Amino acid sequence: MPAPAGLVQQLDQYLHRRRLLAPNMRVLVACSGGADSVALLKLFHAVNQSDYWHWKLVVGHVNHQLRGRESMRDELFVRELATKLQLPFRCRKLNLKRSKAGRIVSENTAREGRYKALLSMAAAGRCHVILLAHHADDQAETILMRLLRGAGVTGLAGMNEKERRGNVELVRPLLPWSGETLRNWLSEIHQPWREDSSNQDTDYFRNRIRHELLPILETYQPRIRELLQRNARHDRAAADFLKQHARALLRTARYRHGARGVSFSALGMPDAHPAPAALALRMAIVDAGGDEDAINTTTLLDVLDKLRSRSLRGEIQFGGAIRLKVIGNRINIYRISGKLGQPRRLLNC
Repeated sequence: MPAPAGLVQQLDQYLHRRRLLAPNMRVLVACSGGADSVALLKLFHAVNQSDYWHWKLVVGHVNHQLRGRESMRDELFVRELATKLQLPFRCRKLNLKRSKAGRIVSENTAREGRYKALLSMAAAGRCHVILLAHHADDQAETILMRLLRGAGVTGLAGMNEKERRGNVELVRPLLPWSGETLRNWLSEIHQPWREDSSNQDTDYFRNRIRHELLPILETYQPRIRELLQRNARHDRAAADFLKQHARALLRTARYRHGARGVSFSALGMPDAHPAPAALALRMAIVDAGGDEDAINTTTLLDVLDKLRSRSLRGEIQFGGAIRLKVIGNRINIYRISGKLGQPRRLLNC
């Protein structure tokens, strides 16, 4: 067949250069029906027409069941698209409950439910890779959200191109391209997509960043998205360096992942440099089921100060259900409700 052109060729070259995937893999493509994920699916289907990759693509759809008939029409749209592309289709429905006051489901609850469903579909389809459609605009929004919540250098590094969840790798191959680029490409090939009405709901923090804050920042710096992306790449190198030291610190502290949470020795923490020590605490909290985006670096540094002065009393709360407490010479981080997730191979990744 003729060599791929345009955005398809750019993605093909990017995948070769970054080595994000290997040939002959079973790959679950997460597709909501929105423009970004439809572009992801169509692009990978096109790239896979070459004589090199030979992926076994599976389409995975998560129906959140929060928008009634609109959610069902999204599911039907993705199912029909998978059929048209002659690809296997898998779907999981979530039962996300609103509060008694009728308030919206939190972004973290929806995200974790979505990832759990995708991991379930990947296991059922024997896929070891899940493709996610996050792009450059999503990256900029994520960095701003984390900045406003007090994230450290690892948070400001943004989303990783690749991360591991158990035996599955989550891969975000579209981070170099903007949402506008993806929508323009879909229009060029006459491929429709679904619009999610909840993307306009400013009750969600991310939507407020997208529709209110970013447009204001662009009046001061029109290239704000590009600059956030560039800074994220720089911060990622620093974050990788810090992670190596944080993991070494936890290994020395005899890190353990138990039935209710995680624990490790508190003895070396007060003498460690605060940057890797704070990151070690953050990584342990996430491993215990905490929301990484909700962890404030100032709080982590405050915990380290109290450990140094031996003034840490009672429990420290992180993100509602997560607690930190020193018992004897060990730091214990645990959930007070719900089940602890599977360990994310914290010390091996």
